[in-house]
Amino acid sequence: MAPHAFASTSFQSPLRLALAAAFSLVCVAAEAKGDAWASCRAADPDKRIEGCGEVIARGDKETKPNRVAAYVNRGGAYHTKGNFDRALADYDKALEIDPASSVALADRAAAYRAKSDFDHAIADYDKLVAAQPKAAAYLGRGGAYQSKGELDKAIADYDKALELDKKSAAALANRGRAWRAKGDLDRALADFDAAIKLEPKSAQAYLNRAALYQGKGDLDHALADYDKAIASDGKLAIAYNNRGLTLHAKGEFDRAIDDFSKAVAIDVKYARAYLNRANAYRGKRELDRAKADLEQALALDPNLASAKKGLDEVTKQLAARAAAAPAQ
Repeated sequence: MAPHAFASTSFQSPLRLALAAAFSLVCVAAEAKGDAWASCRAADPDKRIEGCGEVIARGDKETKPNRVAAYVNRGGAYHTKGNFDRALADYDKALEIDPASSVALADRAAAYRAKSDFDHAIADYDKLVAAQPKAAAYLGRGGAYQSKGELDKAIADYDKALELDKKSAAALANRGRAWRAKGDLDRALADFDAAIKLEPKSAQAYLNRAALYQGKGDLDHALADYDKAIASDGKLAIAYNNRGLTLHAKGEFDRAIDDFSKAVAIDVKYARAYLNRANAYRGKRELDRAKADLEQALALDPNLASAKKGLDEVTKQLAARAAAAPAQ
């Protein structure tokens, strides 16, 4: 039973973060206008939606920058909740009020990426690059191209981002992943090494390099990097899952099971971690436990083909074992 491939990391909008400081000044100026503004800036998305809705309902009683800020903040709350269509509607409203709002444009591009609508995302990043060719805009557009599988265009954008910001660890990491996808592991490793030098405490940086080592079959270096990732952030389910895969590949089933167990303790809906633990149990011939994990993996992801195949095999093995057992 071959271990299963690693999950990808989630997307974060670097351009949104780059613009956040300027945006927060708008909100700070508005906060004195009442509790609605305080709610509109709250960390809790539901509270933010409610507060920003009150501000938006004031209409022209609020200044143009404040109305843009309210729509963008509410859009961000909807994005956080996974309601991308409503987020996009709010960003559209913000851009109707101020077509030049780089914050609204960056957030709309991020929402399009989250919806896997990469063409619209690229169109928004094109506008950002034309208006203010900053590293973060190239980085965002590169990510959209990479998600489309247009790796050469992605690498070109990451190159441009690094020309503008030589200390962009995110551009190095993303370019490294693009090189890895193209099969150029030496260039990928060089980028991951450089990203780690810039951010030596970044769990994600170590995860990227560990995955490359794992793909090359250099399991000891992979384990060392997974250890560092977990030391930096012990709440990443993917780090435990991937370290478990590496341990499984080394034949260390008990340690692998321990890591897969930690992964599902952090994320109880992590279907592949249950599948991977099942495979480790199969390696130990603990078929009943493997069967339970395969059933759980399929309950979480009914389309997980490898779990379906594994469950069929384990069920047949258990039946054969029962048939071969001496009568009591």
